Amino acid sequence: MSELAQWLEALVGGRKTTQATQRVLEVLRQDPGGTFDLSAQKVADRADVNVASVVRAAQFLGFRGWPALKHEIRHRYLATLSTEQVLQEHAGPHDSPARASLDADMANLKAFAAQIDLPQIRRIAELISKAGRTFVMATGSYAAPGAQLSHVGQYLGHDIELHTAMSTGLVSRLRLLRPGDCVVSCAVWRSTAWILEVTKLARERGASIVVIADRRTALSDLSNEAVIVPSEGVSFVTSMTAAMSATQAVVAELAALDTEATVRNLRDIEGLWRTLSLVDPT
Repeated sequence: MSELAQWLEALVGGRKTTQATQRVLEVLRQDPGGTFDLSAQKVADRADVNVASVVRAAQFLGFRGWPALKHEIRHRYLATLSTEQVLQEHAGPHDSPARASLDADMANLKAFAAQIDLPQIRRIAELISKAGRTFVMATGSYAAPGAQLSHVGQYLGHDIELHTAMSTGLVSRLRLLRPGDCVVSCAVWRSTAWILEVTKLARERGASIVVIADRRTALSDLSNEAVIVPSEGVSFVTSMTAAMSATQAVVAELAALDTEATVRNLRDIEGLWRTLSLVDPT
């Protein structure tokens, strides 16, 4: 049984299913990687059921509907592939790889904007605002959203640190976490093992956990808030556009929580830049 089939069985959890739901599940088991491009109608046609049965099957598995379920299936499938296999998965006749990449980024952003939970973004900003300190953990290109959050968050007066590798220094900082502090973990495609272990320890110490990921994982299961973003690109490189947009949305909410404090902090940092001649006035 494939990893995806095992995952589907775990979601069913031994519960009784209707005949229609069972037919939909069988379609998903047979072609887990290929169902991503299918509409609910096409899945219904393959399963010989109606569209409502596809929606009910997705809800039975814990998703809002077919779009959310097919997103999860596709990103779980991609996570089982090596970088070379991901490249082969996207091998195709692109007149312009650059244009295809831009189109994928725009599609991901559109999909994220359609399903974003705006109250959740506000809650994340409030967790960070109330925290004495916030750790952001990510590796490689996945650190880009974390760098934006930590850098701009510091503009706004928040103690936010970005950590991109396991180290004794990180462990020392981990010891300083107190209940109410916050840890933000960014992990798409295949997460780095140490991020999960450090996040577990942070949760045990009472920190609030925020996760930005492209699917449900053991990491998102630990979280107080998990933002699920699309990340599929057109080559072997994952798209970070939606993840970066999620971070930008959190920063916008942070700035809006206390506009007077935001103005004070921005004036202060502008003054420091001028004093240190850091910014070219031209």
